[in-house]
Amino acid sequence: MAMMSRRSFLAGSAAALGTTTLAACGNPVTLPESMEAVRPNAGGPSRGGALYFGLSTDPANLDPHVSTGSASDYLRQLAYNGLVQYDGSGEIIADLASEFGWSDRLTYKVKLRPGVRFHDGSTLTAEDVVFSFRRMMDKETAATSGPLLDQVDSVEAVDATTVAFRFEQPDVAFPFALAAPTSNVVSRKWIESGANTKTQMMGTGPFRFVERIPGVSTTFVRFDDYFEPELPYLNGIVFQPMGDDYARVTALRTATVDMIDYVPATHVGVITRNPRLRFASDKTFGFGFVGFVTTQRPFDDVRVRKAIALSINRPSVLDTALLGNGRPMDGALMPETFAPYASRLDGSMPYDPEQAKFLLKQAGQEGLTLPVVTTSSYSVIARPAQAMLPGLRAAGMNVNLTQQEWLTFRASVAGKTFPVHSWGTAPKFGDPASLSDFIGSSGAFAENLDFRDDKIDDLLAQGRRTTDPNLRNEIYLEAEKRALELVPMTYTIRREQGEAHYTHVRGYEHPPKGAWTATALRRTWMEKTA
Repeated sequence: MAMMSRRSFLAGSAAALGTTTLAACGNPVTLPESMEAVRPNAGGPSRGGALYFGLSTDPANLDPHVSTGSASDYLRQLAYNGLVQYDGSGEIIADLASEFGWSDRLTYKVKLRPGVRFHDGSTLTAEDVVFSFRRMMDKETAATSGPLLDQVDSVEAVDATTVAFRFEQPDVAFPFALAAPTSNVVSRKWIESGANTKTQMMGTGPFRFVERIPGVSTTFVRFDDYFEPELPYLNGIVFQPMGDDYARVTALRTATVDMIDYVPATHVGVITRNPRLRFASDKTFGFGFVGFVTTQRPFDDVRVRKAIALSINRPSVLDTALLGNGRPMDGALMPETFAPYASRLDGSMPYDPEQAKFLLKQAGQEGLTLPVVTTSSYSVIARPAQAMLPGLRAAGMNVNLTQQEWLTFRASVAGKTFPVHSWGTAPKFGDPASLSDFIGSSGAFAENLDFRDDKIDDLLAQGRRTTDPNLRNEIYLEAEKRALELVPMTYTIRREQGEAHYTHVRGYEHPPKGAWTATALRRTWMEKTA
């Protein structure tokens, strides 16, 4: 098979779409050849070049504070900055902040770097930070980081470069909230001028947003006034949506793109056997789950929810769906990496179809018809959903599985159109406080399930204000035990999840310690073009 250049590919894509050769007319952007040239640097990272990235979905919402999945986070973290970020080992370090930390047990202060500029040339001030966090804390925004900030009592500008966050109670997890990929700082003036944040991007990040052509490409170019003078190394990044797993892997193997996300389990071997490619992954943080709308009959009965949980043959799901790349998940939601109690819950949800049948009979739900929705856009979600069907049927259930495109699926889950959904995600950050997102009543995933439990909420609140690590461990252990008893969702597998790229793409590191972040692209560089 002849290798197609990325320029030929983009031109072919344009022809297939019936478009002309002008980017302004809606064609995929191909960066000028001068931008694609790499300038070698014997003493360190090379400068220049353009990275072409095959992305698993086409992010439809570019809002700095609202995530529609990890694909949108890649884009967001190029154009925007948070106050802090994660380094390559998963530790929190400065981003827009020059200094940050607790000034007392109820006040967290951030001093901004001097002279930081937005892409429109205006200067970042503390008022922009205050505006950004108030926007995130406003429930009308539906900000992804909103629930992580619900312990903040107030945020105010102390002076032009200092911001103070004040609390009524200590919040151990607050620094993780600041480092979240959706806790971005925006220009107050830009937002208030009427900017459409869903289709435009304008931040302080290392790359300027050029344009998004729906279904074709999203393009960024280097911001020359970025506050870290050495960064970024690349001249530009072009994201091309490639929802089909085979097409995405083929685009990488034929050098149409330099890098892809969500390497499907069925293609990991193909990638790892190729000496020109690198697979960067982990088997710890990404996980699959089945969620129940706990207010819809008969799933308002915990016996029905537990019966479904006991009907899932997790080892079989892992082997069938992901070729064994991962681990069965029959206990805690949080991994041992940052939740020492996790191993104490192993085996809490075994495969037990006979007990499942007993519970269904007890609940008067023998022969239960089970409508389940999942997404067809990600094989790491769709394949486990398909692989769990034999176990459910062995327990006497009639399963109707519906597969939807990603954004349609997200809308179905949010609208509670289906009482059961099969999904996958990862903790937002490497601390048990991330449980709030899943089983806390204000968490995004819990809200999808209409789930609320006062005891769990109380335990989660205790965990966030407790500084003793041993005591925190016991508190979160109790919260997880309670969730396993109530089964608002049941966890299925920890999956191997990662990105693949050519070896000439340097400096990229897979997100560390479960803290999902694409900031590594800021430090990525090219030895040469493909």
